[in-house]
Amino acid sequence: MVGDFGVGKTSLVRRIVDNSFSDEYLSTIGVSISKKNLDNATLMLWDIEGHTEFKPIFKQYLLGSKGFIIVADITRENTIESIKRHIELCHSIMPGSPICVALNKCDMKHDVSEENRQELKKLSETIVDIYFTSAKNGDSVLEIFTALNDSIATQIKKR
Repeated sequence: MVGDFGVGKTSLVRRIVDNSFSDEYLSTIGVSISKKNLDNATLMLWDIEGHTEFKPIFKQYLLGSKGFIIVADITRENTIESIKRHIELCHSIMPGSPICVALNKCDMKHDVSEENRQELKKLSETIVDIYFTSAKNGDSVLEIFTALNDSIATQIKKR
């Protein structure tokens, strides 16, 4: 899980792992690791704090990743603009790894359209898809994790 500060990375992890949501905001410090069993796999989810680009240890957290979910807050344009930078970071650490993008907080008022979503998808050939997610009500949360898992499994089978 990669994304700017306060975009909902931890909330998405809580939703998929515990099927819960809290309005209380607690910033992740460093990294938080969770596990989620799906039908055919066990996901190890690394929720990385949002302001880590300048910390030398940050890239170490990403080494060995099989895939990434980049999260942006659909109500904050600057976090959407950061998606490209996060993609470049993921590619620099683990080239070719599949990426899903979560445009999170879709339950709130926003101006991002399906057309904007399709434009974002063009940022990288490794983007599996871009999802309008809501950790609050669960919209597309299971779908994004399942799609990333399926893409990782397909990539491993090709090797």
